[in-house]
Amino acid sequence: MAKDRILVMSVDRDNDIGQKTGIVGPVMGKEKVLNTAMKLALKDPEESDSNAIFGAVKVFEELKEKYDSEVVVLTGHKHRGIDADREITKQLKSILKKRPSDFVILVSDGLDDEHVIPIIQSYIPILSVKRVIVRQSERLESSYYKIKDFIKETLENPKFARLVFGLPAIALLLYAMLGDTGWRIILGVIGAYLFIRGFKLEDYIMGVFNELRESFTGRRFSFFMYVVAIAIATLAIYRGYNSIIDFMSIGLFEAIAAFMLSSIYFFWISGTMAWLGRKVRMKEKKASRIASVPIFGIAA
Repeated sequence: MAKDRILVMSVDRDNDIGQKTGIVGPVMGKEKVLNTAMKLALKDPEESDSNAIFGAVKVFEELKEKYDSEVVVLTGHKHRGIDADREITKQLKSILKKRPSDFVILVSDGLDDEHVIPIIQSYIPILSVKRVIVRQSERLESSYYKIKDFIKETLENPKFARLVFGLPAIALLLYAMLGDTGWRIILGVIGAYLFIRGFKLEDYIMGVFNELRESFTGRRFSFFMYVVAIAIATLAIYRGYNSIIDFMSIGLFEAIAAFMLSSIYFFWISGTMAWLGRKVRMKEKKASRIASVPIFGIAA
C-alpha cells in the first residue's frame, strides 16, 4: 500500500531568513533546512523563526518512517502583505512541481505566518498545523496580533475610527486646555449622551438640530430666536445650579424648589422665544395661536 506523501512546511512570511542570512527560498531537504536554521540562529539567537524551522525538522523525523515525507521552508517578503503572499505562492508552486505531495503539515511560530493558510489550502490540503512558540511569549504574541488587527480594522472603518480614536482625542484635548474643568465637561457630555440614549430621545434631539440647521441655511429670523432661547435656557440652568448649592444638605425637595424658583421665569422666556421663532418659521399669522402657549405658560 502506497504511503501518503506529506510535506512538512515552515513559512517565514517576513523573510527574516533572506535578510539575515542571505539564503533565498524555497529551501528543501533536511540538511539544507537544518543549515538554514543554524545560520539564522547564529545571526539572531532571539529570532523565533529558527525555532519553527527546528520544529519542522523534528516533525519530519517523526513522520519519515511512516510516510513519504519531506521538509521545506518558504520565505516571503520583508513588507509582508501582498508582496509576501505572492512570493510564497510562487515558491509553493515550485516545490509542488518538484515534489508532488498529498498533504501539508504547517509548522508555525505564530499568527503572522498562519496568514498564509488560505494560500496553501488553495493548492494542497493542510493535514495539521503545529505552532512552535517559546512558552513565555505565546500569550504575548497572540495578544499583540489581536491588538494589531483590531487597530488596523478600526482605522479602515471611519465610523469606528471616530468612536475609538476621535472621542478620546477630544477628551485629551479638553483636559490639556482646561485641566480639571475639562474632566467635568467630559463627564457632563458622557452623562448627557447616556441620558439621551437611555430615555430614547435621539429622534427629538435630531429634530431640534435639523430645525436649527434649516433656520440657519434659510437665513430666517427664527434662527436668531432659537439662539437667544438657547442662551437664556443656559442662563436659567446656571442660576438654578447656583441656587441649589446651599440647599443640597437640607433635602432634595428643597433643592428642587430653589432651582425652580430662581430659574422658572428664565425657562419661560426661553420657551417663549423658541415658540415665537417656530411660529415665524411656519409663517403663522393668527395672533391668538401665537400667544396661546406663552399665556398658558405664564398662567401655569
